[in-house]
Amino acid sequence: MIPAESMITLLAASLICIRLLTFRRGEARHRVGYACLAWLLIAGTGTVSIRILTGTACPPGWGIAIVMSVLAVLVFRARGNVAHVIQLRRL
Repeated sequence: MIPAESMITLLAASLICIRLLTFRRGEARHRVGYACLAWLLIAGTGTVSIRILTGTACPPGWGIAIVMSVLAVLVFRARGNVAHVIQLRRL
């Protein structure tokens, strides 16, 4: 059985990873720095999800669950655009 804080972290990390993977640039400019940050977020959140599912991660606490949840909300508000997550004044 996965503890509640691990389940929240797993859900938030998975949602972040999937939303960033499905981002469509459209008319927005491609910026290499933000693309690299997006790649790191995808790799990091994907790794967190896999490690929680396989049981190889140390159990995350409520602090990590809250941070991941807030980041998930920011990513979804920005529609997956990492540049808008970083530049909070544009949200």
